[in-house]
Amino acid sequence: MKTIVTLIILTVFVSCSKNNDDEPQNQHSINRKVEISLKNSNGEDLLDPNNPNAYKAENIKLYYLINGEKQEVFNPNMDYPRNFLIYNHDPEYRIRIFQNDTDNETRPITYVEWNENETDTLQAEFFKTENTIQVIKTWFNGELKWDGENGQENFFTIIK
Repeated sequence: MKTIVTLIILTVFVSCSKNNDDEPQNQHSINRKVEISLKNSNGEDLLDPNNPNAYKAENIKLYYLINGEKQEVFNPNMDYPRNFLIYNHDPEYRIRIFQNDTDNETRPITYVEWNENETDTLQAEFFKTENTIQVIKTWFNGELKWDGENGQENFFTIIK
């Protein structure tokens, strides 16, 4: 019986870990997203797959401007290989875009190609530390659309 109690006590002590504030924590916080709803001048949702005039996810492509070169985003091993997703945020559909966060630019550029005839530009400003990447401002076609200081979610509506 003593052996069993000793084993249980040893297991408890071995499984406990010491939290040392002097040791670096490997916690990472990454938030590069922006959410956009698209409407036409009549208020119709241009991301709703039931709308025949909607932008289709299979036609949308993202490009990041990196070192002066426009590079198509495609990571086949990721949940969202093209770094965006369209989803229903009742009562509208939204596109969530994971923006370019390259270190080489003050405001990295993301090109959103809706189809072969329409492309818009997103730019973002980030707060970065060793373990954090946080978008703090987002511009759409050169116009500031979201500023993190206002405390609202990183979301805006575009009329096309």
